[in-house]
Amino acid sequence: MRKWKVKGSLTVEAALVVPLVLFCILLILNQGIELYEEVAETVGKQEMWEEFNPAGRFRKFELLDKVAG
Repeated sequence: MRKWKVKGSLTVEAALVVPLVLFCILLILNQGIELYEEVAETVGKQEMWEEFNPAGRFRKFELLDKVAG
């Protein structure tokens, strides 16, 4: 049985695998940051609509119209 003595094979494999793993990690982090920014923007818009409350204003105008009438 022959014993293979290959030096540097781990270095070559690591040179190929480590950048790929780092790229995947950075890609996931980037997508997480983009998702966070999108959610923060959506929450800001939602708070704006809650402050605006068009349905409540319409009900007040209808009540005012009935009372003034």
